[in-house]
Amino acid sequence: MKIRTVNAMRAFNGAVLSTLNKLPTQLSKVLPKRLSLEQSISDFFFSRYELVIANEENEKQESYKTRHKVYCEEMNFEQTNATALEKDKFDDRAINCYIKHLPTGECAGTIRLVLPTNAGLSLPLEEKCKDAFEDGTLLPSNLAPQSVCEISRLAIPREFRVRQMRSKILPSEKLEKAKKKSTTSFNLEHFPYLSIALYLMATSVCQHLNVEHAYVLMEPKLARRMKAFGIHFNSVGEAVEFKGKRVPYRVDPSVLITELAKPLKHFYKEIDLRLQSALPVLSTTPPSLQYVPQRPQPLRVAHAA
Repeated sequence: MKIRTVNAMRAFNGAVLSTLNKLPTQLSKVLPKRLSLEQSISDFFFSRYELVIANEENEKQESYKTRHKVYCEEMNFEQTNATALEKDKFDDRAINCYIKHLPTGECAGTIRLVLPTNAGLSLPLEEKCKDAFEDGTLLPSNLAPQSVCEISRLAIPREFRVRQMRSKILPSEKLEKAKKKSTTSFNLEHFPYLSIALYLMATSVCQHLNVEHAYVLMEPKLARRMKAFGIHFNSVGEAVEFKGKRVPYRVDPSVLITELAKPLKHFYKEIDLRLQSALPVLSTTPPSLQYVPQRPQPLRVAHAA
């Protein structure tokens, strides 16, 4: 009798243990998976926004209209005009990129990459503040034309500047837990995801074009702020007065990728992946360095499903 009881207990305990061992696998099938902070940033962004490289004229005008709204109407950096388009001579040799807000279809932010030419056309920054450079060898015109570009005209409309500061990439409860556990160098509550996405978008395009040195003329406080995200703009000159205090900076796109804050590395990979699927094959050293995209399809990236 005792032997039967012991055997029965052993069988029962074995069955219970087997069930408990299977429980984690069974629960994982019915319970939602916990997303990492890295994945949460990408999911948040691509559920709301689409990346566009302006190839068609109507797409370019989306960038020009947004720039007019920000630079002419909101900030009064430039004069308003009847066309409501902010465009200059450099746009003829520039790649314009923008972010489309999916719920409204509106442009949430834009940026451009100006390319030099073998004909000796310099970058905007060199025309505006050549004398501010500490070392003449750092001037873009003293480097191989195909190795440089200038990132400029970053513009985010006021409503989207406010939106990105108020939006939470995580629900409040998860955000609080992430803030306590995270060792990230930036504030998760005030994450300028549009600005970051535009710079990372420009970085991806630089990588496609094998650009080694991207120049930027920007406010020192913005450069300091970007350091928290692992985006290190290196000063190459003194401050100049150009619609406020501006300093010429330079960044190596390949180095930028390696120095990004850890939570943003996945975000960059997602951005780069989406652009890779849409960018046509570009010659790295065309004679004119005009980088005219091939025409079979617009350079638009499909948003996340």
